[in-house]
Amino acid sequence: MGAENIRECVVVGAGIMGAGIAQNFAEAGIHVRLVDQEKAILDSCLSQIDANLKLFLEFGLLDEDHSLIMNRITPFLAGDLNQAIDRCDFLVEAIPEILELKKELFAQVDSLPPHVILASNTSSFTINTIAEGLQNPTRIVGLHYFNPAHIMPAVEIHRGQQTSDDTVNVTRELMVRVGKKPVIVQKAVPGFIINRLTGAMEREIDYLIDEGIVTAEDLDTAVKASYGFRLACLGPMEAEDMIGLDTSARVSARMFKVLSNRTEPSPKLLEKVDKGELGIKSGKGWYDYSGKTREEIGDSINRRLLKQLVLFREAEKAEM
Repeated sequence: MGAENIRECVVVGAGIMGAGIAQNFAEAGIHVRLVDQEKAILDSCLSQIDANLKLFLEFGLLDEDHSLIMNRITPFLAGDLNQAIDRCDFLVEAIPEILELKKELFAQVDSLPPHVILASNTSSFTINTIAEGLQNPTRIVGLHYFNPAHIMPAVEIHRGQQTSDDTVNVTRELMVRVGKKPVIVQKAVPGFIINRLTGAMEREIDYLIDEGIVTAEDLDTAVKASYGFRLACLGPMEAEDMIGLDTSARVSARMFKVLSNRTEPSPKLLEKVDKGELGIKSGKGWYDYSGKTREEIGDSINRRLLKQLVLFREAEKAEM
């Protein structure tokens, strides 16, 4: 089945990522069956999608009334999974990052017709691990979205040893159809592409914070006003070309020798975790969010990102 023929998608998991994935498919005119264990989670997810779409409308990012998009999303309890997956064309798993749960789910849907692609939004497991023991591992593929999934354009597509080229190609075509920017991970590697890059940066960030070289606030300012500002429209390889590869080679030769090579998380980070300071979810992390609801904080973040999405899409059109 070609990507243009996909009409019915199933999204299993109605958490933060599942909500964004379901919204993305529905915006593209695809009917979505949204599955979760609890009705309260499904209700909350639908309310969040509705609020997201109204915000998209405010920023001029919708081509139709948001109610039409909402009508394409049908909630199902996990107990009705067989009904939800009946005659579906594409399935995305967005459940917690627990291998046993993922393997159990894929075993449940393994009986679907061979043309139905089964995708996992895993952020850490390889597809070889998830597809182990399944009857048809050729149609299992990794589809790694970035939070918030309804805004961030990129998705990483990664494969297992037995994933077919057709599965990868159709998945890529589907992502283009729904307005995402798919990138192909050419070899199986833990963390794929972006999580490895952010992991490397996080290690050096932790070192700078732990050593008292910079405060959390100043570090954020420095990043947003320098390479973060540039990365919004110039990729790192483009920037290296602009700087000059000879200059980059000389700087790398000096800097690589003095970068952090820790293999464990930051002591200050672990201290905050031990104190229950987990970030937005607990009301305090590196910043204090007291007096604000999670919805208010999320709305503020989404508004900042949506301004970038508008510019991103305008730049894409200008390059076409």
